Amino acid sequence: MSSLSWSEVFAYHRTRKGIGKRSLLVDRGESGYRNVFLPDGCILYQGEGKRGNQEPVGGNLRLLLAQERGTPLRIFLRERPGLWQDLGCYRVEGHRYSFLPEEGRWVYWFTLAPCECEEGL
Repeated sequence: MSSLSWSEVFAYHRTRKGIGKRSLLVDRGESGYRNVFLPDGCILYQGEGKRGNQEPVGGNLRLLLAQERGTPLRIFLRERPGLWQDLGCYRVEGHRYSFLPEEGRWVYWFTLAPCECEEGL
C-alpha cells in the first residue's frame, strides 16, 4: 500500500464523488458516510446520497452493476486531508437495503471484499 496525494488519486478516480467509474473513495467517517472496516478485510460501504431514501441510480447503480458483473474497483482510503492510501482492488460481493431509524431513511450497504487487481495505478 502506498500513500498518494489527492492529485494522484484524482488522476485515476476522475471525480470528487465517492463512487467513480473504476474506483471508490473511503474514509473513517469524515465525509459523513459510515464506512465500516471489518476484521476480515472487507468494507461495508454506505451507498450514495446523504438525504432521503437512497435510490438505485448514479453511484448506487454503478455498484449494483459492478456486483452483477464481478467488476473490481480500486479503493482509496483518506488518511488525512490531501493524503490517501491505495488499498488495492475490491469486488462488490453483496448489498443490502436497510432502514436507518436514527435518520428515518433507507440506505444501501455494499460489502466490498479484497481481490487481485489486473491493472496498476
